Amino acid sequence: MSDPYKILDMTPEAADDDTVRRAYLDGLRTHSPERDPAGFQRLRDAYEQIASHRRRIAHALFHAETPNTTDLAVQLLAPGTPRRPSVDAVRAALAAGLKSS
Repeated sequence: MSDPYKILDMTPEAADDDTVRRAYLDGLRTHSPERDPAGFQRLRDAYEQIASHRRRIAHALFHAETPNTTDLAVQLLAPGTPRRPSVDAVRAALAAGLKSS
């Protein structure tokens, strides 16, 4: 998963400099460099991609990636939803994936 907002467990709409920093510091509690070096590196890379307003704009403009099947499955099978997604949910997820590319 390469979406920095998902790695930092936040939404692009709620992102400002303080919120991104807080999410990064919260992530450091679970992915410290000593205990989880790979998780820390993912967290650090995500933070560096969207740390400032200018970087968030650049990410929105230039880092659109097509979603992989795992990301689509996670989106379709979100907690609280039925195990089998409806046809409308599949269409909406595919449309969102195509729109971002």
